[in-house]
Amino acid sequence: MDNKITFTSIIRPVKKSMFNNVVSGISRKNFVEYPWTVKESVIAKDAYTTGVIDCTVCGITDGEKVFMMHICPTNKDNFNFKKIKDFITKKVDLSNEDLSAVVIGAKSYPDDSRSYKLFDNFVKFLKSKNIPTTSIKGGDVYESVDVLYRQRNDEWLISGKYLDKYIDHTSSGLVLNKIFPQIELSEFDIII
Repeated sequence: MDNKITFTSIIRPVKKSMFNNVVSGISRKNFVEYPWTVKESVIAKDAYTTGVIDCTVCGITDGEKVFMMHICPTNKDNFNFKKIKDFITKKVDLSNEDLSAVVIGAKSYPDDSRSYKLFDNFVKFLKSKNIPTTSIKGGDVYESVDVLYRQRNDEWLISGKYLDKYIDHTSSGLVLNKIFPQIELSEFDIII
């Protein structure tokens, strides 16, 4: 499949106050909420979730709408990744050549690999379907972030109290590196 994407997704760290201001104009039904299983997934023009620490957020967009999941690695409903793949396949036309994806989250725990394994499974699955994927993977800073996809600008906003102190003084890519030391951008995405 040759990808025919004609848009570039923007990934942008923003202050928590800006994130909250943007989210205040978005319907609560577009919120991916706890307990963070496939059942809480959202398909909408704009979608958001909060409190991402060791979870994985997966967003698949065609530039018009986003399918967003927030999946917790310690919830037993999420231990079988085949069920998650089957759910995605039912909800998203993976043959659509305009799809791109962003995967955000995960933490490294010395004695528990579930967080990284879940994250890596999402990236492998999306790449196996030839979907251009940006992966933003966490390290050992255990701070939460909030994530929003906004269709109007085709952008991903990432915020968190920990990031706030760096936003005015550090370039955007380096701001994200404070929590996510492993960032791999697809050819169709940029960080600003």
